[in-house]
This record gives sequence, C-alpha cells and structure tokens, in this order.
Amino acid sequence: GYPIGGSLKFAQAIEERYRKLGGEIHYQARVEKVLVENDRAVGVRLIDGKEYRADYIISAADGYSTIFKLLDGKYVNDKIRGYYEKMPIFESLIQVSLGVKMDFSTAPHSLSFPLDKPMTIGGRDWNRVTLKHYCYDPSLAPAGSTVLIALFSADYGYWEKFLRDPSGYKEEKEKITETVLSELEKRYPGLREKVEVVDLATPLTFERYTGNRRGSMEGWLLTTKNMTMSMEKTLPALEGFYMAGQWVKPGGGIPPAAFSGRDAIKTICRAEKRKFHVIR
Repeated sequence: GYPIGGSLKFAQAIEERYRKLGGEIHYQARVEKVLVENDRAVGVRLIDGKEYRADYIISAADGYSTIFKLLDGKYVNDKIRGYYEKMPIFESLIQVSLGVKMDFSTAPHSLSFPLDKPMTIGGRDWNRVTLKHYCYDPSLAPAGSTVLIALFSADYGYWEKFLRDPSGYKEEKEKITETVLSELEKRYPGLREKVEVVDLATPLTFERYTGNRRGSMEGWLLTTKNMTMSMEKTLPALEGFYMAGQWVKPGGGIPPAAFSGRDAIKTICRAEKRKFHVIR
C-alpha cells in the first residue's frame, strides 16, 4: 500500500496519534548531549542550551551519534564497539526529484530503461535509469502534472570533499541534474521544457536532515550473519536509557523501527512491574 500524501502525511498521522495520547513534540530542537547523573540518564540538553529532564530517555536517533557523541562513548563494550567498526551499513542515495507539467498516468509507476552509453553520476557509471512517477497520488501535483524521481546509490566518501567546498558542491549537483535531464529528454522528448521544479538530494543532504551516519538510507545492511541478530536496546552500566529505531534492528525499515519503539516501552513496563497494553 501507499499512503496518499506520501511520507509527510504518514509522519503527520503518527504525530497526531502521539499528541492525542498526551505527547508533546518540540521541532527544531536538536539534542547536543544526553544528561547523565550517577550513571543514569536524566535528560537532554539542546544546542541552544535548554535542558529537559525525564524519568527515561529513549533515543531513536542515529546509533553512532547517540552512543559516541551524545554520550561521549562512555557506555560501550567490545560488542557494541564492534558493531560500529565492522558491521556494514546501507549506502546513501542521490535522489533527483522533478516537478513536471506532463501526464504520466498511462505509464508504469516505476520503470528502468537502458542508456545508449553510460552516464556518470556521483563518481559512478550507470547504464540504466530507474524512474518513478506519482500520478496515482493527486495530492503531490496539480492535475496534468506529476512528480518524477530517479534514484542512484551513492558512495559517501565521494561527497565528503564537498563539505569544505560549497561552490564545488553546487556545481556537482547542477552537473548531475543536467545529465539526468538529458537522458530523460531522449526518452520523453519535450520533457526538459516542462520541468517546473528541481530538487536534488545527496548523501550530505540525507546526513544533514536525518543525522544518519554517512547519510545511510536504512541503517545496518542486512546480511546472513546479522539477519537473526538480537541487538541490545540498552547500554552497559547506563540506567534509564533505551534505544529504538533502525540502529537496533538490522535491515532497518519502518516496521522494525516501530516494533523497536514498542519493545522499549515494554522493557520500561517490565522494569516498573506494570502491565503493557495498547490504547485503542
């Protein structure tokens, strides 16, 4: 299934449910440190200096940043350190998004087509373009228009140099956009002049927005070695602290992340000898 309105509406539905249950959300409030007293997590400090205290702290943020930055790497053992030193993670992405005044409703929702000759995107050569359109979601574009998205896996290492070169970063993004538009124009003549919106996300974009290490799109890469792995949701010698999200569930994705949040609450309920139940 696909939620009409895309990921934003999906997230807003979770937000609405959380607020109805009495939860509060503070946006634009990046956490700088997890506050710890006598080896117990007692709150968080934001980058603006504000502090919030709580009985329990649950981090659904990037695992590496949580453990080695927010907690200064003080609560780890060899097993946890091994995860972040040896276990592979999903690569990041380059996402080229276009708002096009064209009707793609008769085309397949997703297609992959070969190129006459390879093109270079983010330092890698590609022989095909995989393209998605969203005509089936009328909330994303006016009638007769659509959103087109082309995705390419990306090596974060290639993009690191642009952290210190903003003009080069802008130039690289423009070059990628032009390359993709040129190939799409060959298959869909006249498309270029119908493009009204262009947005290009790189591994640096994903890292900046999500905080995920190296802009990883989905946490730990699923392998035959970790697919049945049960990762701890707590850290050694730290009380009142739990982890949730894709960094405690190899393979990542929304369902495992959601389950991990429920597991964290169940763990707290057990610690407090309270019965866990779902509020309908």
